[in-house]
Amino acid sequence: MSAAADPAEEKDAKDEVRWRFKPRQLDITWGGDSHYWKMPEEGTDGPAELLDVVWLEINGSTPKPLPKGKRYALSFKISMARYYPVWKTYPVYMLAKVGKKGTSNWEKINLGELRVGDIVEIPSGKLRFEVPEKAKDTVLYFGLYELWSGEWKQGLRIHEAVVEEMPKSIVLS
Repeated sequence: MSAAADPAEEKDAKDEVRWRFKPRQLDITWGGDSHYWKMPEEGTDGPAELLDVVWLEINGSTPKPLPKGKRYALSFKISMARYYPVWKTYPVYMLAKVGKKGTSNWEKINLGELRVGDIVEIPSGKLRFEVPEKAKDTVLYFGLYELWSGEWKQGLRIHEAVVEEMPKSIVLS
């Protein structure tokens, strides 16, 4: 991750845990180069804007292990600064993996239908996962990626990534 402080752990009225990762708290490949990404000013919560990259890779991890047996949901809040046709052709993929050797949960997301300026949460139903009772390593590793397309991409804005605890009553899909 970048040099930013760890994300704040929040608790809601039901005592469920949530972490919000702002762009400077994520590891954005080429994020330190202003030719490729426009990063928010230090100390602000603005989005990171993709200016021009051929490879999209954004990673993060929880600052501490997650409790075993709990259910969580991962989402990214994104928007498009301008229309760029490559997003219609090539999807992005979200990953949630508990532990470095854990099982990976993937979600394929088509960004081609996003309207410029709308802030949306992807995936629409969130990427849901459970921390196994027998897991040795329970840190969450997550990301937003593309499969190699060789095409240059522009216009995507990353507002935040959110990891939140879900009630046991919600069924994982």
